[in-house]
Amino acid sequence: MWKAKQGMAERSGRQPTSRPPTISPAAELPAAGLSPASSRAPWRGFWTALALSFRAAPTLFVGIFALETVGSVLGLLGTYAVKALTDSVLAGSMGGVLFAAGGITLAGVVQRFGTQLSLVGMLRVEEKAQLLLDAQLMALTGGMPGLEHHERPDYAGELALLRNARRDLGNVPLAAVWNLKVVVQFVGQAALLTSLHPVLLLLPLCGVPSLLLATRANALLQRFQEANAERARTIGHLFDCATSATAGKELRVFGLAGELISRHQRLSRNTLRDHDRADWQVVALGAAGDLCFAAGYIAAIGFVVWRAFHGLATAGDVALAAALGAQVNGNVAEAARRARFTQSVLRAVRRYLWLSDYGEAALRRVREVRSAPVPGHLTGGITLESVTFAYPGTYAPILRDASLHLPAGQVVALVGENGAGKTTLVKLLARFYEPTEGRILVDGVDLRWLDLDAWRGRISAAFQDFARFEFVVRETVGVGALAHVEQPEKVGAALTRAGAAEIASSLPNGLETQLGRDWQGGVELSGGQWQRLALGRAFMREDPLLVVLDEPTAAIDAPTEHALFERFAAAASTGASRGTVTLLISHRFSTVRMADLILVLAGGRIVERGSHDELIRHDGVYAELYGLQAAAYR
Repeated sequence: MWKAKQGMAERSGRQPTSRPPTISPAAELPAAGLSPASSRAPWRGFWTALALSFRAAPTLFVGIFALETVGSVLGLLGTYAVKALTDSVLAGSMGGVLFAAGGITLAGVVQRFGTQLSLVGMLRVEEKAQLLLDAQLMALTGGMPGLEHHERPDYAGELALLRNARRDLGNVPLAAVWNLKVVVQFVGQAALLTSLHPVLLLLPLCGVPSLLLATRANALLQRFQEANAERARTIGHLFDCATSATAGKELRVFGLAGELISRHQRLSRNTLRDHDRADWQVVALGAAGDLCFAAGYIAAIGFVVWRAFHGLATAGDVALAAALGAQVNGNVAEAARRARFTQSVLRAVRRYLWLSDYGEAALRRVREVRSAPVPGHLTGGITLESVTFAYPGTYAPILRDASLHLPAGQVVALVGENGAGKTTLVKLLARFYEPTEGRILVDGVDLRWLDLDAWRGRISAAFQDFARFEFVVRETVGVGALAHVEQPEKVGAALTRAGAAEIASSLPNGLETQLGRDWQGGVELSGGQWQRLALGRAFMREDPLLVVLDEPTAAIDAPTEHALFERFAAAASTGASRGTVTLLISHRFSTVRMADLILVLAGGRIVERGSHDELIRHDGVYAELYGLQAAAYR
């Protein structure tokens, strides 16, 4: 095996270079974290999410704002009625007492009823906004042309934080209503304080330190959350490993349960310790702010009492000042809480904007390239010219000046060591990424010029890391061609081509059997059965220009794979008239040998090419690898 690797290195030509790529595929994409647009206009996301909430339930949305505004005004009128009630009692005015008491009662009843209606309405708006925002996030994530946001750790961290903050996105109207209520109350309280004496306007200002300290506390908690994001993801991963059926067998065979629990507990303890430290700092900041306001409150009440002793104010003024002071105190505390809530909402919408800006930039980069129609059939094939590619955020190229030709109408096998770049090449052909250098030609036309959706509409693929769509069988397979998902005969034909027809026939409800034991009446399949359904999905499209089979039978035994490949070859021959290229990636040389053309990838470039017999006669890398694997079966 060492000799084979040495041969690969010798045949690869130039030595690997550590020079970073000259062109970054993600050069124009926003970095993880705050997007450029959101950092320039932090409230842009708030208004964006607010507009989405309005679209979700416009009537309820407007009604809630109206109810909360009216409720705030009535609360202020009820507070002022306390002064009238006190003065009327001292003046012995029964009419004034009844009028003031009636006003207080009416304001309280209306306010209470309005609050209940508002809460019910807010829950409905939140539910509808959450559904709409979830759909929007699914569209943003699934609508991106590439995979970078899934495969880079920094982007994955942002997406994890955004998924955890989805509820905050739905709470945007709630944050807006609460902040509006605080503003209305502050304005009304300031007007009432001014009616007692202008100097009392200093009382609300005593709440400024509390608000500033609350903002600082929020920033502290945010720093903790961001610094702890990776650790939180690790804790979640450990929990998933310890509780999922997928890892259950290895967990028991290797005795891993104790180790996973130990790591989970250690990380959790460290997280709780850091969280406690941050919480105590937040408590200290809150206490300092409360002390500042308490000093102002005592001074304000003392000032009004002094004026009352000197005949400059009435007992009603003292009662009003006391009530307003308590309300201002509550309003400051409420404003501090709402500030924390609003900041968490703004963080969520900033991440939403980052995702939105990232998707728009990625799509714009794709669409700004000149557009050419996808050919109806291939005559020449697909050619890679001096293609170099390094994943964004890395400097070591996976492919280095790779050149190859996939002839139209032929089955091409791609072989090489793990990590040689085979799957990366597939990602470039599907335009999940763009080459860092070089170009890919489809019948002589640059692949970047072809309409992305139209090109992918003419690709079919089966991957080693296939998705397990837990739908009914007909849908699990039929999504490979959505236009035919409701046509059982099309699905059945695809399963037959994939050698998986017996799977459906063995299930209790045939093609209508629900898959996945987590669902009522659901049936679980073996790994090989799931993979064969994925193969059936790949055969749903009837006119592909490119069929990619990336380790499509890794969970299937060698004899079954051999029989399946004969089906692949037969299916490929039916596509020869339209020049369909079938690209097969497999580690099993007994299957690879039946390909029309075999390409050997090593060191990021093609080092050998030819038919099986030609490569055996050449006695190079392929011949050695084939001999090693054949010897293992003897």
